[in-house]
Amino acid sequence: MNDIRLKKIEELIKIKKINEAQLELSKLGEEFNKNSEYLYLRGKIFYISELYYIAIDTLLIALQFEKKDKIYDLIAEIYDTLRNKELSKKIANKNSRLQTVNSLNDELSGIRLPSSYIS
Repeated sequence: MNDIRLKKIEELIKIKKINEAQLELSKLGEEFNKNSEYLYLRGKIFYISELYYIAIDTLLIALQFEKKDKIYDLIAEIYDTLRNKELSKKIANKNSRLQTVNSLNDELSGIRLPSSYIS
């Protein structure tokens, strides 16, 4: 994480100050909409707030900008929480995660961003 504001938000989440973290995230400008760390933190807050499907959508979008293990791991954790153990295991497995997430993106076509937005 290269932005000190994102580090501060991550620390707020760690000490369970979710409302304060959410407020700080909302203060960040539009330039963060394509930032995978920003999207990861948003997804984490949605997950903590039990907004599981919004969290998954947010994290899948984050993966379109940058493939990071912690994003895959959080998606796997969410599917485990939702008792979809099979999908959770496939996403947690480094050998099958990319194919599994691509398949998921194809099924959930509303979350794929136009290539012009990503570049």
